[in-house]
Amino acid sequence: MKVRRVVMGIRSVDDWRAAVKREVKRAAAGRRVRATESLTFENAAALRHFFSDKRLELLRAIREHRPRSIKALAECVGRDFKNVSAEVHYLSRLGLVELGKETGAGTKGRRAPRVACDRIELRISL
Repeated sequence: MKVRRVVMGIRSVDDWRAAVKREVKRAAAGRRVRATESLTFENAAALRHFFSDKRLELLRAIREHRPRSIKALAECVGRDFKNVSAEVHYLSRLGLVELGKETGAGTKGRRAPRVACDRIELRISL
C-alpha cells in the first residue's frame, strides 16, 4: 500500500479563504502549487463531532480486521448494517476509506472497505 497521509485541521473560514487565494496567486504566477490532502474544520466542536467514538471504531476495525464486506464490518463491530454502511460511504466520500470490489464466485458484488491512509495528522493554528 502506498503511504498516504491526510492532514486535518481547524481554521476559520477567513484563514481558509486566504490560503486558497495564496495558492491561486502562486498558480497564476506559474509557480508550483502545494498539493495536500486535507480536511479542515471551522472549530474544535466540528472536529470533535466528526471524530466520534463510533467512526474511530470503524476505522480501527477496518484496519485491523480487513473485512471482506460492509456486512462483515457491521458484524465485527456489533452494529446495524444500515448505519455502518452509511458511515463507511461517508468516510469514502471524504477519502478516508476506499471501497474495493471483490470478484469471484459468491461475492455478489461485495465492496470491501479499506482504510485509505496510513496516518491522520491534526494541525491546529493558534
